Amino acid sequence: MVYGFTIGFSYFVFLHAFRLTMRIKRPTSFIVLIWLEIIGSLILYGLVAVLFVNGVIPHSFWVYFIIIVGWVFQLQCLVQIIVNRICILIDKPSHRTWLKIGMLAWIGAINIIVGVIWIPTQLQVNEKYHNINLIFDRLEKSLYLVTDAALNRYFIHIVRKRLVSTGLKKYDKLVRYNLLIIWVSLGMDVMIIAMMSLKNAFLYTVFHPLAFMVKLEIEMTMSNLIVAVARGTGVYIDEFGTESTGPSNVRTHGISRIESQAVRVTVHTEAVTDQDDLPTSEFSQNLDVKASAGDVMQMSQIRLKTKKQTESLEDSNAS
Repeated sequence: MVYGFTIGFSYFVFLHAFRLTMRIKRPTSFIVLIWLEIIGSLILYGLVAVLFVNGVIPHSFWVYFIIIVGWVFQLQCLVQIIVNRICILIDKPSHRTWLKIGMLAWIGAINIIVGVIWIPTQLQVNEKYHNINLIFDRLEKSLYLVTDAALNRYFIHIVRKRLVSTGLKKYDKLVRYNLLIIWVSLGMDVMIIAMMSLKNAFLYTVFHPLAFMVKLEIEMTMSNLIVAVARGTGVYIDEFGTESTGPSNVRTHGISRIESQAVRVTVHTEAVTDQDDLPTSEFSQNLDVKASAGDVMQMSQIRLKTKKQTESLEDSNAS
């Protein structure tokens, strides 16, 4: 029944992923991670676990190995999707690289330790593995819960520090939505931990695909919100990557995240004089410039400051 509900919910996830793929039109890291997450959750992990629980396939090493491989796909892909969302707002390429490598290594270490303990436990090699697994299996899921919460908290911190504090108030909507989905996402982790207390210790695996499909849908919805809010602030984002070239191009959540991004900037220049008899001239130009994401935010800050200085000078002239 749980897997049936998972399949039903996954229809909407699959449809959302398909629309994103068609919209971007060519493979990006974000799209690849989405489809790997779906394959790992629904087929490698979910389908094999359901067939095993219902006695369709027999107990064997390869059953547990495939489930572990699917679980590795689940964790690694989802964490990298969250990290890519954070990297949209990080200027320095070295910081982005270290964050991605750091999370890959951290989750990878958890994957290896669980694989070494969980498979012998299910094969009932000896009682020692069983006792260790009783503790570490719950510890591993708690560590992932903390990691998920920490990454989302870091994302909120960056949005508030670099966008909201500079006057881009529309990003408040993004912060509020992220605060809400943190609790939904963490609730999925808590559900998995709670299901481990069932009499059949293997049944919790059936809830895993549902939890990670919900998390994936949250991330895709967040991607759409980021694009919508960014456009609402007047910052152009080349979502389809039509302007990007070179090996430094990194695709994040359907947004072209490149070190040298094409941005259309409208420059408004006002000549303000301190003599009442001279006219004030105004003109505007559309320029195609190459700017990083940090430059875009810096230009937004300069524009806000310039506007305030202009208003101040006009007030002084009027008086």
